[in-house]
Amino acid sequence: MQAPGSGEFRFPDKYLSRSLELEKALAQTPEVLAWGKRLHVTGMLSSEKDSMGVLLCGVEPEKEKLITTLAGYVEQGEYLGRESNGLYLGVRLAEQLGLKVGSEAVVLSAASDGSMGAERFKVSGLYRTGSTTFDAQLAYVHLRGLQDLLVREGGFNNLVIRLKDPERALEVREQLGSRLRSLPVRVLAWSDIDRELVAIRRYQDALLAIVLGVVFAIVALGVVDTMMMSMFERIREFGLLMAMGARPSFIVRLILLEAGLLCLLGAALGLAAGAALIGWYGHRGLALPLKDAVNYFMPFDAVLRLKFDWPRHLQALGAVLATSLVGGLVPALKAARMRPSESLRHL
Repeated sequence: MQAPGSGEFRFPDKYLSRSLELEKALAQTPEVLAWGKRLHVTGMLSSEKDSMGVLLCGVEPEKEKLITTLAGYVEQGEYLGRESNGLYLGVRLAEQLGLKVGSEAVVLSAASDGSMGAERFKVSGLYRTGSTTFDAQLAYVHLRGLQDLLVREGGFNNLVIRLKDPERALEVREQLGSRLRSLPVRVLAWSDIDRELVAIRRYQDALLAIVLGVVFAIVALGVVDTMMMSMFERIREFGLLMAMGARPSFIVRLILLEAGLLCLLGAALGLAAGAALIGWYGHRGLALPLKDAVNYFMPFDAVLRLKFDWPRHLQALGAVLATSLVGGLVPALKAARMRPSESLRHL
């Protein structure tokens, strides 16, 4: 959540108000797992060695643990505690400034009264996410300490929410937006802010759609080829059935049934092999070659652990079955149109 008209989503320049009403609404939303206040501002981090511009992120340490995995990336020292002057830095930023656990650094940023705020902070811990953006540009401090620096008691410009089911983010956004429409707040989903990740996901979905299209085309051609061979080998059999009174619709149903059974047998074998692979890579993990490229923008686990998603598996099974039936329709109609006399003379 951010104040309306805050400009850039990642760097809101307006503060939220009426926090009690906002938090009450979140507490009454069953889809919400946790939430916490944040204060994002740009500033300067200065040490005896050097000074650098950084993005200062003031957080509520205990609540932040429930929202993100930030506390799990500690490499040296410890995560932010109760002290308001704690400083939690990425290892690359600390190296550039010559800082280590226990060192002191001066944080500077424009205060709300127009002056230049400056406070000494003590490095409590260093983290390593593997992301250049995070490790070299972000500095985390206690929300209360940053509020004191900016002379902005109780001020925050983000109210970050974690849902029980991230897939329902758009639904919850609309729900909260409707409930809070009388308050000065705009509700955003993660897709509104992480445009790069959305673009990557759309590109991935497009590639997957192409691959699946090719796979289903191969399945359909395989079914057509198999059923056509079976039909030509059994032309006399079909002719005899039609001579005995079988209707063309019976021949069509017979061939489609065979195509469906063939598909189910192949699907059973495929599901068994797929389940074995998912179980194996779910335990051992699958190394991703694009780790460094993706990690530049965000923390990204280089090892992908697969898991079962039965609704999607069943959807894929249904799609394969439908493709097989469509593929079997071609030889079925061809067999149904044959004349019994011609079929019985076939060698």
